[in-house]
Amino acid sequence: MLFLLLDLLLIVTSVSMISLIRYGADYTIWPVRNLLYVLLGSWFITYLVFIDDFKFLKYRILKLLKIQSQKFVTFLSIAALLILFLNFDTASRAVFFGTAMVFYVIKIILAICLFYFLKITNEKNMSPFVIIGNNKIGHGIYKYFRKNTYLGYQPIAILDEKDPPRMNGVVLGSIADFQKIYDEQPFNEAIISVPMTETKVIERMVKQSEKMGVRPRIVPFFQENIDKNFKVQLLGEVPTLTLREIPLDKYPNRFWKRAFDLIFAAVGVVLLLPLFLIIAIAIRIDSKGPVFYRPIRLGVNNRPFSLYKFRSMVDSDDPGKGRKSTTKNDPRVTSVGRFLRKYNLDELPQLINVLNNEMSLVGPRPHRVYLNRQLQEKMGRYMIRHYIKPGITGWAQVNGWRGPTETKLQYMGRTLHDIWYVEHWSFFLDVYIILLTFFGAKVRKNAF
Repeated sequence: MLFLLLDLLLIVTSVSMISLIRYGADYTIWPVRNLLYVLLGSWFITYLVFIDDFKFLKYRILKLLKIQSQKFVTFLSIAALLILFLNFDTASRAVFFGTAMVFYVIKIILAICLFYFLKITNEKNMSPFVIIGNNKIGHGIYKYFRKNTYLGYQPIAILDEKDPPRMNGVVLGSIADFQKIYDEQPFNEAIISVPMTETKVIERMVKQSEKMGVRPRIVPFFQENIDKNFKVQLLGEVPTLTLREIPLDKYPNRFWKRAFDLIFAAVGVVLLLPLFLIIAIAIRIDSKGPVFYRPIRLGVNNRPFSLYKFRSMVDSDDPGKGRKSTTKNDPRVTSVGRFLRKYNLDELPQLINVLNNEMSLVGPRPHRVYLNRQLQEKMGRYMIRHYIKPGITGWAQVNGWRGPTETKLQYMGRTLHDIWYVEHWSFFLDVYIILLTFFGAKVRKNAF
């Protein structure tokens, strides 16, 4: 918040300074007030887009400059679009570009100064520590902190339970040398990265550390059994280990995905309303029954909701018929329904589900409840799909994995693609999937 307020103040100062140069001594803020509002709003939006960039202040100078340049381009683009959209004919181009350049130059100078200030501060206050555990995890921790010195930690050595030979100057000795090493080069912390089953070793090293005033830290040694991202965090005051950390756990990612869903769905409903009316009339003429089909599906965290679809099959009161997957040349599909399903037009009403926050534009497709239970038994990781909202289209669908899930290849192909999407989500991946939905070669595979 402090950085944001300082940036907004810098924009006001830049506008005032450039306007004073442009209009002379008779300058007042009134003629450029609309431009000032646009610039302030544009930077606020840019700030939200790059809300997680502060960690780069201490990372690398080139990374810092790259991020600042990306922010500046985004800022200019948003401001230019707003000026065109709001039709500010009176906006001075000289004031606009002059303010932008002054703001950018000052931001770069301040960022570089802050970077080197933090770098010097860190180097003077590096916290030395040792790693107990001559294993893959221990070496990974050593390399990580050697590379990321901005974190302010300096690894001295790795200690082993035995007395191993020196390995590239990293492994210094055994844990029996703990006191000796501390006397030669004092350290503040000891990171214990031995398997959690080695309780005696852990207890011994914790006691030894506390005896010498060294703070012990224990690494949850599960990495050899867990092949996915995990995160240690506090749940209230209870430490927990989240075994599967996904991109949409982060609020900024959820914010932008939801914003994109709302804008796209709202515009889509308005533009497609005439097409909706034509499809509705065609369905009523083609066969008896309602225009919409509203089955119950499970959404995020297994919450049930009514899914909106244009009815593409003959209407039936037999609940058992709803349990059968659609097959090629299925007699239940109407003539209009066959056309709708081929071009995915039957899914368009799900834009309403998106507006209701029950679905997203992109995500794992919601399956029938009974099919969920079947696939849950067949694949232990199947329900990971429900960590996020289901989608109108998805990574599995654009790769041809749609239709029946009768064979092992069919249900595994669809599930693994969905789980991959959950674990690798990005805004640009969503855009890519939407483009493939319209233009992809595989998207209409098994569309019947």
